[in-house]
Amino acid sequence: MKILHVIPSLSVSSGGPAQIVTQLCQELKNQGIEAVIAAAKMEKMQGESNTVPVYYFTRQFNSFLPLQFAFSYGLKNWLKQHIREFDLLHIHYLFTYPSTIACHYANKYKIPYLITPFGMLNHACLRKSAFRKRLYTLFFEKRNLKNAGLIHFASEEEMVSARSLKLNNRYITVPYGLDLERFRNLGSLKGVFRKNYPQINGRKIILFLSRIDPKKGLDILIPALRILSERHNDFVFVLAGSGIKDYERWAEYALARAGLTESTILTGLLEGRMKFAVLADADIFVLSSYDENFGIAVAEAMAAGLPVVISNRVNIYKLIEDYQAGIVTGLNSQDIALALDRLLSDECLREKMGANGKRLVEENFDVKKTTNQMVRAYSRLISRSKS
Repeated sequence: MKILHVIPSLSVSSGGPAQIVTQLCQELKNQGIEAVIAAAKMEKMQGESNTVPVYYFTRQFNSFLPLQFAFSYGLKNWLKQHIREFDLLHIHYLFTYPSTIACHYANKYKIPYLITPFGMLNHACLRKSAFRKRLYTLFFEKRNLKNAGLIHFASEEEMVSARSLKLNNRYITVPYGLDLERFRNLGSLKGVFRKNYPQINGRKIILFLSRIDPKKGLDILIPALRILSERHNDFVFVLAGSGIKDYERWAEYALARAGLTESTILTGLLEGRMKFAVLADADIFVLSSYDENFGIAVAEAMAAGLPVVISNRVNIYKLIEDYQAGIVTGLNSQDIALALDRLLSDECLREKMGANGKRLVEENFDVKKTTNQMVRAYSRLISRSKS
């Protein structure tokens, strides 16, 4: 079995999808399945898939096409030449040139394919640039989705949202996988992050580890932290991530206006050892997103044994409620402040929810288990295409 994965970017700044795809392909390789990745090149790439072949292609027309569209002649020509060498295509994202051209050649040469939309079919996502996406769907995506052997969703909530569009009746729900081996030795990093930031001085760490983006709900989280600071002086808020520079500046201003500058640490994007170090030292993870297809950062926090406070717009929130791995809130600053207050005040509850979260991840998001499910789906599609 030889699988080609096509994704617009493996850049670290593109967030969870790049990590998810590289870990999936690495586990496919571990299981003896040949996996290859084709991506349009951006600045700094994920380095996690070091034994899986990756082909990068230069983007063109960035001056007048959105960078996320990832137009690339090189990718087009490579696909045209090599696509028939593969048994199956796994295409990641929609409304991008790499996904569209991959679907085109897969249809032309009758190569079976499945699509992972990464939340691009959620109503909230479709409302952004709605007119452009309606046109693109009419001319391209409707056919691409109709001809897909499967559409892969990461949660039941994502699937339910997309099914209302009636684009395709062939679905599979498989969570995104995490390489849990990377979390086995977090204890060895205990204290590393705190040592680098002595101003923490024994206070508890509330961690936000994600892209700095309007949809992540910082506009309701920052007021929640201000409310919390009126009841507690024993916490530090760590804002770890990067995003659009104007929005980063807005977040810094909003924190200052809320009187939180002295109790906030802005780290920028954390990778590798320092990312795991902050997970090892944190006490609570928080993500108050307006829309979150899955929440890979939430899953990583649970894998690290952290209790989580998330909004009910994070699509794995029902699973977190079922396992009692954290507190789910509405998009309400007061509710978020109360949830954080409850966890800050109760060490036993933090430990219990943290342990429950680790169990949730091990039972549902282990990349070995999720990859096995994907391999069965691949095999069915390949068999169906040959019958």
